[in-house]
Amino acid sequence: MNLNKVKIVALDFDGVVTNLNIDWHYAIRLASAIAGYDVKSLLTFFEASEGKPIFQTVSREIEKLELEALKKAELKPFITDFLQKISERQIDAYIVSMQSARVVKKFLGEHGLTRFFKDVITRERCPSKKAQVMYLLDNSGVRADEVLLVDDLARNISKCQELGVRCFHFARHQNSRKTREMWDSILNIAKG
Repeated sequence: MNLNKVKIVALDFDGVVTNLNIDWHYAIRLASAIAGYDVKSLLTFFEASEGKPIFQTVSREIEKLELEALKKAELKPFITDFLQKISERQIDAYIVSMQSARVVKKFLGEHGLTRFFKDVITRERCPSKKAQVMYLLDNSGVRADEVLLVDDLARNISKCQELGVRCFHFARHQNSRKTREMWDSILNIAKG
């Protein structure tokens, strides 16, 4: 199969750019209490409640947890070098994240990374990873096989592969050497 050159690298935020150490079980219990029913997954909840007032209410409360976690969040090793290299190759970078825009933009600004990203697509605009990638495809003018999604969740990768985008499964927790090898692998895919 002949693949086109990668023109866009779409990075997940939590798990790829940084790790937000949030107690997701607590977050789901909080969402359940607010929604008045047993929420099994925030990802499923946000997708199902898009456009409803409950979406905004739960999103605001989860954002508080995300902002608190941001205080201790560290930049993933080697990501700045990676972003610089793809920028030099004129490959656009996007964030596609189920965190809030406020959280992602705050972190990028604090770490001097805002300049590397063409856009930040979050749950407020698109309530699922697949919807975020579809939005990116609809608004960027590139073909699906010209997009490389980097995500730490197999579920997101599986759903986005259905769209025809290339995907890279990024291991959330790893040592420095493995992290460097992963960024090098992603760069090699992006370079074609």
